[in-house]
Amino acid sequence: MATILIADPDPATRSLLEVLVLRLGHRPIGQWELAEDEIPELMLLEPASGADMRHARRLRGRFPELPILCVSIDPTCPELEAFGIAGHVLKPFRRSQLEDALETVFAQVPAAFEVRR
Repeated sequence: MATILIADPDPATRSLLEVLVLRLGHRPIGQWELAEDEIPELMLLEPASGADMRHARRLRGRFPELPILCVSIDPTCPELEAFGIAGHVLKPFRRSQLEDALETVFAQVPAAFEVRR
C-alpha cells in the first residue's frame, strides 16, 4: 500500500481520485493532511492550479525523487517539464488507465520511495 498525495483544485475530482486510490489498495491523503515527518510515495497533480504547483515545488525541494503523476486535461503538462514527471493520465480517464499509470510509476520508483506492501 502506498501513500498517495492528491493535489487537485476541484473537490469533485479530488473525491473521485480518493475513491479510486482507495479501491486500488492505496492510502490517499490531501496536501494539508501530510504530516511533517511523512513522505508520500507518489503525488497526483493537476498542474493547472497555481497553488498545487507551488505545493509540488515545495515537496520536490524536500523530496527530489518524489514521483509526480500528472492528472490533467492538458496532454502536455508543460509546467512539469522541469520536474521530470513520472507519467500522465489524461482527464477524463477510466479506472484502468489510472491503475496502469500507478503500476508503471511504482515499477520505476527509486529505492528511497519504494511502495510499502
